[in-house]
Amino acid sequence: MATCLAVLLLLLHHGLSLPQLSPLLYAEEDVEVVYLKRMVFTAASSNEEPLSSDYYDDDDSQLHYKFTAFGRSVSLRLRPNKNLVAPNFKIYKHMDVNRMEPLLLPAKNCHYLQHKEGIVAALSDCRHPNSLHGFVLLDNSTLEIQPIVTEALTSTESGALHIVRRVPVPHAGAVPELLLPDSLDNLKMIEAETEDRSTRTTKRTTLELALFFDAAGYQLFMPYFGGDDAKLRDMLLAYMNGVQALYHHPSLGQSIDLTLVRLNLMSHQPRDLPHHDGERGKLLDSFCDYSARNNPGSDSNPDHWDMGLYVSGLDFFAYENGRKSGVTMGLATVGGVCQDKYACVIAELGTTNVFGKPYPSAGFTSVYILAHEIGHNLGMHHDSSQNNCPKDGYIMSPSRGTNGETVWSTCSADVIRKLSWATCLNDVPTKTQPEMDHEARFQDEPGQRWGAKRQCEVLLRDKDATLLNPDKLQEICQNLKCNTPHRSGFYFAGPALEGTTCGKNKWCQGGECMPVKKKKPPVKVVPGGWSEWKLGSCSSGCITKSRSFQQRHRTCDNPKPVNTEEGCEGSSFDVVLCKVDKICKKQISVVDFAGQSCANFSKLLPELDPKGSGLQAPHENSRLWMGCAIFCRRKDTGSYYTPRLDLNDLGVNPYFPDGTWCHNDGTSNYYCLQHHCLPENFWLGKSLPHLFGSEDVPLPQNAPPHLVPLSGDLLRYLSLGTDGLPLLTTLKPGSTSPPAEEEWTDHDYVELPSH
Repeated sequence: MATCLAVLLLLLHHGLSLPQLSPLLYAEEDVEVVYLKRMVFTAASSNEEPLSSDYYDDDDSQLHYKFTAFGRSVSLRLRPNKNLVAPNFKIYKHMDVNRMEPLLLPAKNCHYLQHKEGIVAALSDCRHPNSLHGFVLLDNSTLEIQPIVTEALTSTESGALHIVRRVPVPHAGAVPELLLPDSLDNLKMIEAETEDRSTRTTKRTTLELALFFDAAGYQLFMPYFGGDDAKLRDMLLAYMNGVQALYHHPSLGQSIDLTLVRLNLMSHQPRDLPHHDGERGKLLDSFCDYSARNNPGSDSNPDHWDMGLYVSGLDFFAYENGRKSGVTMGLATVGGVCQDKYACVIAELGTTNVFGKPYPSAGFTSVYILAHEIGHNLGMHHDSSQNNCPKDGYIMSPSRGTNGETVWSTCSADVIRKLSWATCLNDVPTKTQPEMDHEARFQDEPGQRWGAKRQCEVLLRDKDATLLNPDKLQEICQNLKCNTPHRSGFYFAGPALEGTTCGKNKWCQGGECMPVKKKKPPVKVVPGGWSEWKLGSCSSGCITKSRSFQQRHRTCDNPKPVNTEEGCEGSSFDVVLCKVDKICKKQISVVDFAGQSCANFSKLLPELDPKGSGLQAPHENSRLWMGCAIFCRRKDTGSYYTPRLDLNDLGVNPYFPDGTWCHNDGTSNYYCLQHHCLPENFWLGKSLPHLFGSEDVPLPQNAPPHLVPLSGDLLRYLSLGTDGLPLLTTLKPGSTSPPAEEEWTDHDYVELPSH
């Protein structure tokens, strides 16, 4: 589940905004652009009633924002979330498998909350004072807010343009009020030790947390932060601030404060914390033991935590009915909080499946996943499991795709109402001390504005990625599709961002391609321009009858485009044939090359025969990739199959090298260029996106919930018979389809052992 993006985590502190990432992962409902002007008031000058001092100092400055989006006026009164970290908050880095050291990383107080007047908001301005990232939870929708960052943004400006994306709350119908039994079966022992269970204390409920970010996650995200631990820390604080907002939502009934007392960054996995490659049951047991061993014993100790969080870049899995399932994205023990052995949860962040395709936890959905697992540990079951709430539409739904489910059900709220047995939640840390150094600033460089091409680059983490069918720009406002010359097929990126160019003097507004209207402040437009081509060296696959080839690249920075997609039409990547003698000491046949490749592929794909031969398919004008794809003999059928989709995101090339001979039409030779069999003198150039846009499998290459066999039609479409001829040359509409939302259903909790 990578990120790409991944990830909420790139989003808040590294110049990658949530609206720029979220449409790459799930469908947009509605988007608007608003101008947010920053207004600062001190408590003394404000007529507003000060928020609870359990969260804020009374003399803290408030940030006020007023805007109108989707016909509704929204007024925000934000205060710093000083409860996000405890005054004794400590950060440790695991330097190797046996050693960890404290990190002296002063934290800037740039995370804000509001939880009054029916509005819950979690916003951060760490990158720039006028640049808000986060979300606002209203009574019937969630507003995701991210800045449109421009290079012209300076500290002297009083405001900036922001993208506001609306995510409606699903309407699951009337939910009957459900009163759970006074005692849960799995909590009888705890309740027997609790004298007063009848009423909730008026004291605020505080959940003290320790977050352990594992080596897999560290290695996944650190390249995006340039090796800067401070940026990684602040991304994780923003992540937790988002979870905090969910536990302040009015639908929960009573707010729960989340306070971090410890953060461990694992550049190396500790020797005494085996991860079992992500097998969720063993990993949860391993982490629970580790958390209990390292947690100070007494709840009166300020370094003690009520719950340990293991946030991981691993792809969790479980064995269900003898089969390995990767649907799971977390695991927790129901009602385990306040018991050291069971007060622990695990959750994914930014992971991908075994083929490198992103899961729902790669993006903003990861906030809900962690909130969901914490809910289990607080005593919540899935909605519809041991309760009468609908199974869909709420945070504790048994399935977690990428749409909706942003509020709590009445069943979840009832569990919180009866949480008096969890006495460890009654102690409240003292207020954050001044020496936390709130003036420290991040070192992020100014962000860039993201057009349609850049949205595709973020999705695929590929500078050569571009939008599919650039001649149909008017369609991207409803569905932006991306591809790259380095992978087969296409990827859904969701509707293009608000303001993305969709034609001359047109841009995307609310999912439609609309004429550009003058806006205030004025939008600067600078058409881009290509640099000169940079040629690579001449290379060869050293296959009989092949030609040498060289790659070349160019960049759209002469000048860089600003607020437009114009000026850099065509591809940034190209391959041309070249003539250089004596590159190859010897050549091999195309069949031998295919056989060697298939032997390697079989190590990744067990359905391929490691001893079987490989083939080059005959050229087809309607499927230009056929003559350049490597076909391997299958164990099960004896037919020949090209794993061009299976290996798509693993960095393994299922094609013959560029320059491989693939056809002769009677007058000229054809050679493989970017996996397509093309005439010798063919120039790819601007024709490349059009060429790729019409030839590939009509199925998105995003990660499915289960690794299931290909459909019969798709398998035949990618196969040759034993005679070397195609089994199927066309796919009928509807023969392939994305997985249904229900397929993400997961039993992601375990019950407390009976006593």
